[in-house]
Amino acid sequence: MLRAEIPRAKRLALMVPITYRLTSDEEWLQGRIVNISESGVMFAPAAVELGHAIEVIFSTPVPIDSLAPGKLICLAEVVRTTPVGTAAARFDECRFLIDS
Repeated sequence: MLRAEIPRAKRLALMVPITYRLTSDEEWLQGRIVNISESGVMFAPAAVELGHAIEVIFSTPVPIDSLAPGKLICLAEVVRTTPVGTAAARFDECRFLIDS
């Protein structure tokens, strides 16, 4: 039986700040994006564990496939971590964040 491969989303190296927290926490932490796609983000330093539900806030100056540029808040799940403190999270939902 042949196994169908699902192509990975195109990744963009974008070194911009990211703010994140566990969905159960009130404290926001700071990091930097390593790379990003329309399906998720890799960032560091990351004080999260595999399977954690997180919220991330970042601003992108350029479109990332179907994500328009602007300030976004996304709900995500941590799907990979590394021993050097990098984490990858898959986006579940993203929306624009409008500052007042």
